Amino acid sequence: MADVGTLDSMGREVSYEELAERLKGHELLRWLMDNRTLVDEEPQPRLIEGSVEVTHDLVTGDGPWLLVILGDLVTTGDLRFRTDDYATSSLLVTGSLRARNVRYGGSARVAVDKDLVASGVIVGTGGDSEANLGVSGTLTARAVLLDAHTSIWATAGGPRSVPEGFRTLVVGGRGWREFPLDFDIDELSLHAQTFVPEVLTRGLLDTDKALAHARTGGSPFLPDVERRLKEKRGL
Repeated sequence: MADVGTLDSMGREVSYEELAERLKGHELLRWLMDNRTLVDEEPQPRLIEGSVEVTHDLVTGDGPWLLVILGDLVTTGDLRFRTDDYATSSLLVTGSLRARNVRYGGSARVAVDKDLVASGVIVGTGGDSEANLGVSGTLTARAVLLDAHTSIWATAGGPRSVPEGFRTLVVGGRGWREFPLDFDIDELSLHAQTFVPEVLTRGLLDTDKALAHARTGGSPFLPDVERRLKEKRGL
């Protein structure tokens, strides 16, 4: 089994006062501090001063957790941001994020100041319990796979999320306006005509299978579908 590190136990414990001083003037400081009031048990902030660069998977625990990385977050493995039910937790990366695959869910909130690049897929679930991922630069991946309740945003250096921030195909729900939609996840009758059999369960997209398939280098889309969607988006 590949090595796995626990991200939210890294760095050192700091006070909210020190964290606020270190991030003074940051546009997401209030977003980060709001985490104190979103849970019954106030999370203890942790600070990593400098970049994190590893060659194995990194995961988070049940939460709640509150973590700031003053630098990049880089791994040749996967990143999995998760929590237990309603344990709202937050991660701010002040640099760039690079990984093979990225998964966020539960009540995990992740923000990246620069760019995010995944060689495989990004999977997001549990947006109705706070799960969210945002990038202030550009977001690049082979595909983004979201459930109908989860959002993702990329501002490409602007004040709000824009289609130009996404250098990837996006599967998700039409109720969200933060991302360009290439396939509506609620079009259940079209799943078997859109995705490869390896990522389907009873004819529907299975994100666990999609992640496993991505680790082998595979795309979730049928080749003709992927080509057509990329041409339509200019990718």
